[in-house]
Amino acid sequence: MSTFKSGDLYNIGRENSEERKGTGNYDKARTVFNHEYVGYSESNLYQAVKTRLKDRKIEYSNKKNTNMMKGLVFTSGPEFFESLGMKFVDSGRVYQTGDKKGLSVKVPVINGKEDIPQAVTYFFDSCMEFLKDYVGEENILLSTVHYDEDTPHLQAYFLPVVNQARKKVFEKDSEGNIVKVKATNKKGVEIFVPKALKDDKGKNVYEIVDGLFLNDDQFSKQKGGKNSYRSMLNSFHEFITARGFNLDRGKIGASVEHKTKLEWQIEENKAELKELEQQKESITKKIKNSKDSLKKANKNIDENVLNPKYNAIRGFNKNDVEKLKDYSSNLTKINNIQNDELMSKDELIAELMKQIKSFRDSDEIKLRNQKLIEQHGIIKKLTEEVGKLKELVNILENNIESLKQKFDVEINKWKEKFKTIGKALCKKLGIEPKQNLDDYKPLAEKVLYGRSKDDYEIER
Repeated sequence: MSTFKSGDLYNIGRENSEERKGTGNYDKARTVFNHEYVGYSESNLYQAVKTRLKDRKIEYSNKKNTNMMKGLVFTSGPEFFESLGMKFVDSGRVYQTGDKKGLSVKVPVINGKEDIPQAVTYFFDSCMEFLKDYVGEENILLSTVHYDEDTPHLQAYFLPVVNQARKKVFEKDSEGNIVKVKATNKKGVEIFVPKALKDDKGKNVYEIVDGLFLNDDQFSKQKGGKNSYRSMLNSFHEFITARGFNLDRGKIGASVEHKTKLEWQIEENKAELKELEQQKESITKKIKNSKDSLKKANKNIDENVLNPKYNAIRGFNKNDVEKLKDYSSNLTKINNIQNDELMSKDELIAELMKQIKSFRDSDEIKLRNQKLIEQHGIIKKLTEEVGKLKELVNILENNIESLKQKFDVEINKWKEKFKTIGKALCKKLGIEPKQNLDDYKPLAEKVLYGRSKDDYEIER
């Protein structure tokens, strides 16, 4: 099971579309037989995730390091699918890594829908049912069966959503408002933040809240914590066995996560390159030894010995001289042949390196990556601007709160002064003081308009 953050979501969709060129071995003629259980209408998987979170009102932490999505792959080896009636042929390639290293890579034969046995379809339907029950159908973002690659497999992505979350509790005042305290952010700006409620040991207090929350950590804990992957494999094995499939559980306790097709192909190519480099090193060593031998032979044989007109003087037989000349010529031929072999291996290594780099260096990918870089730049700028605006809003809110408090203090001062003046006026007129400040208004109007004392007494 793989986990993906926000930045990983842009390119994942390419593994499930026709844009998968360069991500590994696949037969475009078989792409039409791929089957999609769940798809999305947005332009990319990132937008699909954002739309799903918004539409379902799922709460989440909008940070770069937030685990946004998880991925699963359901598959088995060619032998399993052959047992279900699917035909396979040798691809002409061999596995470069893993338990099957050195064995032939077999690929499915699919020329029409009739070449996909009903048992294989039923297997993937069963995998899909397990997935729905395990993660919740409403949380599945993408689920597709690929028949166009080396081995048929169901690739799925889903949101790790939980119905309860553990949230921090904050202090509240007598009126139920969250208490805020001054703090300094990373930029050195003074802001007000909620004050966490502490228990008698000084630790933060948490509460369990119902709702919809994107929380990978809580999701994993609900599925078994550290043993969640093992638990899922056990559950799937029990489920698929009950459906009548004879599928090995695999290594108990295995914690290896599925690789993407591109990652697997890169490993295969690296292994092949390593082997070719070892061959190259061995051939280079042989050539060096041949050159050294030739150099030594030439050094020991005087140049004149190979010239027939000096045979009598030097005492060498003409046949011996011819043999020496043939030996020298053969060494040269061997040297040339081995040089040719070296050049051939160099060309093969260069070609493999070119294939590996083609995905990264193609104009189409460069253009897409450039667009992504530009988009990331724009998003970064917008994020910075939003951050500045949020800080400004916080400052304004803090200033408003401060002015409100000062205003309340001034109002209370004036209220007390008015009450004192009112009491003094009532005492002077010989009447009972009023209970509320507003009750002094009729009395004030009488004083302003010059009414008699008798009028005042009416209010007693």
